[in-house]
Amino acid sequence: MIERPDADARSDANPPDARSGGPVLTVRPAVVERNARRVAERFDGDLVGVTKGLSGDPRVARAMLDGGAAALADSRITNLRRLPTDGDDYERHLLRMPSPSEVDAVVQSADVSMQTEPSILRATAAAASRCGVEHRVLIAVDVGDRREGVLPEDLPSIAALADDLGGISVAGAAAHTGSLNGVVPTADVIRRFVDAVEEAEATLGRELPIVSAGSSNALSLCFAGELHDRATQLRIGEAILLGTDPTSGDALPEFETDAFELSADVIERKEKPSAPEGPTGRDAFGESSTVEDRGVRDRAIVALGRVDTAVDGLTPRRDGVEIVGASSDHAVLDVTDARGSVRPGDSLAFDPQYGALARAAASPYVGIDYE
Repeated sequence: MIERPDADARSDANPPDARSGGPVLTVRPAVVERNARRVAERFDGDLVGVTKGLSGDPRVARAMLDGGAAALADSRITNLRRLPTDGDDYERHLLRMPSPSEVDAVVQSADVSMQTEPSILRATAAAASRCGVEHRVLIAVDVGDRREGVLPEDLPSIAALADDLGGISVAGAAAHTGSLNGVVPTADVIRRFVDAVEEAEATLGRELPIVSAGSSNALSLCFAGELHDRATQLRIGEAILLGTDPTSGDALPEFETDAFELSADVIERKEKPSAPEGPTGRDAFGESSTVEDRGVRDRAIVALGRVDTAVDGLTPRRDGVEIVGASSDHAVLDVTDARGSVRPGDSLAFDPQYGALARAAASPYVGIDYE
């Protein structure tokens, strides 16, 4: 059965047509479960299943838990609230640092949050005290990718500041690489992170229970037996969902890569010149492009656009189909060399990369079909 997103789960408001027709994301939770188990069986620590690639989808989250995840994590509070509540004893982690306006919601919806800023740590501590709970924090450490995190040399002081606040406790530290500049988590990078953790432990006078050594891009170190032995946790999303290594995009050995497919209907097929005619400027997204003139080609349009997904992160499943470009609501395909005929009304399927998957899962225009 195809399910369309409800307003609370995937958008603030559903357009009238969001529940009829449109692209469909097919989800196979059993594949997700098996991939999670492959990680859990090979990592001697806690697996945190990252659900943001599916907007906190509860069935996918359940598959991660059934596959051995000890906790679930997401970057948005709305998604944390979607996670399963049917009796499982697992922690919910907020991956993105909260804004000051979110701290009350954070301590009510998350057991653990990533933190870096003294002012927000203080606000979180105050919110936790008001709610009568002790909230656990992980100090995010920037080990080179230059996204979030304190610099390694600043970890001891920020951990000490947080540890002195009532209402929160420092559970550990988390390294992150890859998302902004593609920095690869080498053994040396992780060693420097662990060195900073141990300096923080010396300052606090106690061992930190969570040493979160990375995400899916750290699995190659783990599987090669080169991950630092102080690592107690990995935060894994892409490898479980897509079976791929983010550092290369290649499939991980023995992992399954068919947990998801995105499909859309063909709404036009015509022979057309491949090059535009007339002067050209910027397109609807403010971008300019150069188009190769390949003569007259068979063109198809599918009801899927950049509002629905990251079209450049899709790979057509049918041999010979090529994505030419996309606007808000249309993807243009060259089907001249397609295997078999392509007609209006046909459904064409695509394999999504992580960015395309995340955007499709968050779109109110994309339905979800569970198999």
